[in-house]
Amino acid sequence: MLVNNTVCLCGYFSAKQSISPELLRAWTQKTYTDANREELSNYYFPEFATFMTKGMVRYDRAIGKSCLLRFSETETAEFVLDSLYLWCAPFNLMLYAIELRFEKTDFNLMTRCLNALRNCGRYNELQADFAQTALQPIVDVFNAVTQDRLQLNGNLCRLIEPGNKFKLFQAISLAEPLENDNVDYLLFDAGTLAKHTPNSLGMNSEDYYQSIMADHCISVFNGWKGLALLDTFTMLSIDTPEWVVNNWKEDYFGMIYIYQLFRKVFLYKVNLCYRKRTVDVENLEEQLDQFEQDYSFSSISYNFLPDLVNDALEKSLATQQDNDQLYKMISKEMGKREQRAEEKTNKFLTFLTCLAIFSAIYDFSSLVNESFDYSQWFHDTTQGFRVVSMVLLIIVAVAYLVVLLKYRKKRS
Repeated sequence: MLVNNTVCLCGYFSAKQSISPELLRAWTQKTYTDANREELSNYYFPEFATFMTKGMVRYDRAIGKSCLLRFSETETAEFVLDSLYLWCAPFNLMLYAIELRFEKTDFNLMTRCLNALRNCGRYNELQADFAQTALQPIVDVFNAVTQDRLQLNGNLCRLIEPGNKFKLFQAISLAEPLENDNVDYLLFDAGTLAKHTPNSLGMNSEDYYQSIMADHCISVFNGWKGLALLDTFTMLSIDTPEWVVNNWKEDYFGMIYIYQLFRKVFLYKVNLCYRKRTVDVENLEEQLDQFEQDYSFSSISYNFLPDLVNDALEKSLATQQDNDQLYKMISKEMGKREQRAEEKTNKFLTFLTCLAIFSAIYDFSSLVNESFDYSQWFHDTTQGFRVVSMVLLIIVAVAYLVVLLKYRKKRS
């Protein structure tokens, strides 16, 4: 089965400093005019369109090179390395994508090729040409903004923070229609990058297949279906015009997928920092407040389809789960802070109470001395003060113990 496929391999990492203009000379910043934003605002909410065109600064780098992976003497996979994309996101996050294009390629050979390319933790001489062309510019940016010295023959998993594989967005177009029952199987195999055997699930159970398709499949029109999973987002269509694929790439990928990937990376980063306390907690909470106020949108579009895709991506990337987990930790932290503040207040109040008690005992002892001269009843005045104060202190202590026992008995 021959297919055409436009693929974007996506990664992300944290930056310590901004990119120098010299490093960006080989890149072209994608600029948006007010007219562009106004046009986008006809489909997306203005605040979302503004964020994606101003808050996310995008740079493009055209490649246009044919690449070849040789699995054996007789089995090779050829594809075109089209472009590189780079987004400078808020909170010093860098997102990037490597765009590939397969033309009339056997489906199983394509999935095998993508499995070899996206697993950057296991690169060898098979991917050497691809790494040199596609990843060297990304490595240069990584080294510049992280002040690191990553090499292509090093641990390339550091280009993905966190993870060991590229995220994948793909728009597959079939030259010929399939039987209806086989479309869903093919979509499932494309999303899981598995070998396709018609009407077969391979190693996967029928229950797993049914649950995945029920929870993550997007089926709106007759012309295409989508599958949103944690590591992949797949659109499968029949004989799709090139301009439609370009629209999917610019909108569903360039706007919605990148936005949700930004949310995923930010929330994971804050969760990790919150757990390990590598960053001041108050600073993290300030970042989270800014994120919620400026970069978090419950809805992004006037139309139902972009919102449908956005919701599917949010579900598949588990961004809401990360958000809930973060607020759960914040709630616990606030509870601990309140408890510590209450303990400090109670200690201070106890100290003031003790001062008041001692002051009252002294005043009462002085009043007794004025009414009954201690020197007539004791050896001297000082001894009288001591005896009366001790008696009063014992009375206060006994009264306190009685009240404490009654309180504990009532609580139990």
